[in-house]
Amino acid sequence: MTKPVPQEDLATIGRRIEAFVFDALVVFFGSLVLQLLLGGMAGLENPIFSVVRFEMGAVVYVVNVVLIVCYFVLMRAYLGGQTLGARAAHVRVVAVEGYRLDPVVALIRLAVAVVSTAILFLGYLLALFDSERRTLQDRIAHTVVVREILITPTHDKP
Repeated sequence: MTKPVPQEDLATIGRRIEAFVFDALVVFFGSLVLQLLLGGMAGLENPIFSVVRFEMGAVVYVVNVVLIVCYFVLMRAYLGGQTLGARAAHVRVVAVEGYRLDPVVALIRLAVAVVSTAILFLGYLLALFDSERRTLQDRIAHTVVVREILITPTHDKP
């Protein structure tokens, strides 16, 4: 059995929403740039690649999904449990047992988050009723979202 995380160390629901929205914007604009670079928008032909529109759409879709998965999994696994959104919101995902988040756990957490999002955010509603504010993906992946402690430097007067 693991020791519960103190309430003051847990990320608030507001901070989690802030991180989610920021990451959604990163993914949206990243996907938009990818579409523009590969010429897959509005029937544009890309002069770099001589691929028909249908094939280009499939390529862009697959590359987009791979990049999104890499964004969430690799950043959480190798950058201290933080995506850009989590960094901006000053929160991080940590393993309940205190271990470093590995790529498999991060991938499982992402897969459950996608399902939770697709089903009207039902998996996220658990955080409203859970004492540790854990969502369905947190429960399945054995993670918790904690706030990042900001240490402000103190300056001694000479």
